[in-house]
Formats: sequence, C-alpha cells, structure tokens
Amino acid sequence: AKPNWIKINGKFYDTSEFRHPGGNIVEMFYGLDGTTGFESFHGHNKKAEKFLAALPELTEAPKGLFEPRPVVSSLYGLCVVAAIVAAVLLAPKAPVLAGLLVGTAWAHCGFLQHMGGHREMGALSFGWQHFFEGLCKGGSASWWRNRHNKHHAKTNVLGEDGDLRTTPFFAWDATLAKKVPDWSLQTQAFTFIPALGAYVFIFAFTVRASKTDAAVFYATGYAFQGIYLGFFFGLSHFAVERVPSEATWLESSMCGTVDWSGGSAFAGYLSGFLNVQIEHHMAPQMPMENLRKIRGDCKQLALQFNLPYREMNFYEAVKLMLGGLWTTGQEELALRKSYVAAAAAVMDKLHA
Repeated sequence: AKPNWIKINGKFYDTSEFRHPGGNIVEMFYGLDGTTGFESFHGHNKKAEKFLAALPELTEAPKGLFEPRPVVSSLYGLCVVAAIVAAVLLAPKAPVLAGLLVGTAWAHCGFLQHMGGHREMGALSFGWQHFFEGLCKGGSASWWRNRHNKHHAKTNVLGEDGDLRTTPFFAWDATLAKKVPDWSLQTQAFTFIPALGAYVFIFAFTVRASKTDAAVFYATGYAFQGIYLGFFFGLSHFAVERVPSEATWLESSMCGTVDWSGGSAFAGYLSGFLNVQIEHHMAPQMPMENLRKIRGDCKQLALQFNLPYREMNFYEAVKLMLGGLWTTGQEELALRKSYVAAAAAVMDKLHA
C-alpha cells in the first residue's frame, strides 16, 4: 500500500484525508521528504502554509520503507567481517590473494559505514559507522560525514562537491579540463581505473610491517579497496553534467546522478547500492535495501518536473564514464591545438 504521509521541514503530516487543490501531484511525494517540492511551489504562499498547518501532524515518524532493517544489514555486516578474518588467516600463505579479499571487504565496510552515516540504522547508526569505518578499516567516520554531507547538499556542483576535485589528473567536463595537463588528457580514459589504486594507498605506509608478506597484504588490500570504491562511485556521478549551485535538491538529485541495473539485488550488494543513487539522493535516510522500491515514484517525479531520470545497464554506465573521460580530454586537446595554430598564424603574419 502506498504511504499516506509526507515529510515537510522535518515534520511528518498525515495526508490520508487531504485533497490537494492542485491535483494528485502531491501523491508523488507520499512516503518521501517533500520539503523542496513544497517550497518550490508554495514558498511565498500564505494560503498553502495554512493548508499545511491544518494537516494532522504525526507524533512519531511513520514506519515503512524508512524503517531500519537490522537483520538483513547485520547478516551483510557479518559476511564482511568474516571475509576480513578469512583474509587475515590467508595472508601468511597467499598475501596477494588475501589482499584482494580484504580489499573487497574493506570496500564493503565503506558501503556499510555509509548506511550508518545516513542514520539508516536508527539509534545504532553512529556506533555502526564507527565500527565499520574506524575499527574494521582504519578510517575516520567524522571526516567522512563532513565530506559526504557536502556531496549530498551540492551534488556535482563545481567548487562545492569535494568528490569532483580530481584535477590536475582527471577532468570530467570542459571547465575541469582547463586545469589538466596535455599528457593526462590524452591518457585519462585509460589511467583512471588503475589510478584509483592510490585512492587510499597512503594508509599502507602507516603499517609498520616486519615481514614483506604483511606489507604486500596491506598494500594490495588498500589499493584494491580504492579501485573498488572509486569505480562504483564514478559510475553514478562523474560522467553526468555539472549542476549550478542554486539548483534545488530535486534538480541536483536528478541531474547529477545515474542509476544502473537499478532493479538488480545482486548489483545492489555488489556496489553497496551505489547503483540506485537517484533514489538514495532523494531519500538519503532510507535503508539501502528499500531504494529499489521507490524507483517508480522517482521516475514519475522526474517526468512531472521535466527532469532527466537516467537509468542504464552496467556496460552502458562504464561506457558513459570512461567515454566521458576520453571525449573531454580529446575536445580540450583539440581546443588547445587550435589556439596554438591561431597564435602561429598571427606570428607568421607579423613576420611576413
């Protein structure tokens, strides 16, 4: 059954008896945070404020798709912890293989702490995040929250979304390309994925290993973790257009994200549910396992507001990401060559 409530400015309103004067558009926000939609349509409308104030306010947050799923999430977490233990036991005999296993597990620790950082686990959220981010993989939960909250507030906004700070090595659009040297523009489509191995590689040097095998284990693990995390994040954000700073939450969520294989539970767990980023940005506190259930609502919302809703398969997403790097690099190099040719022509005329 479709939810009969809507969240506006932090409050939950019962809409079961409400008939919206503007039609059934309000139903597209049922079960979601409708604050930006309300402000866009009724930001200076006192009559709309009176209608809102007249709606019954729920004393407790409604249960449903936003309700934590502790059993499923705990089983997921136990599998990841078991993989870490197995990797440690395997390390003395096969350090490279163990490194790949622990790197995969650490990447999934990143996905699990992501759930806690978005308060998906209720009162346990921050403890959950510190366990998987801090204890299991040696990161900082508070640093992550500070960075990631900016990503959600200003998705794909240049200068404000820290995840776009990939220069001077990689450029995803014409603006960033100005800050990247020629050699990197020429090769970025091919070097991006291998370079992700250095994403968290610095941590490998904090390990004072007495044996070469231990160093190989940690170095492999951290390098592969960077490739795993960076690759799946890049599929969902980097290749789409940049968003202006004044864009609404709805606009940045739809324009700055991509879904790939959104209906697949396997793809969801494989990527830490980064394959349903549109839905995650629309409802960041909803448990990741439930995001597939609101894909239809988000599609209707995009259609209603004439915004893009991009969904594709895995191959198309990879092609979009790497193809975007290649196209951006080639276009900027061609532009630079035209400048050089124009300058040379001017110099020839001056010397004629």
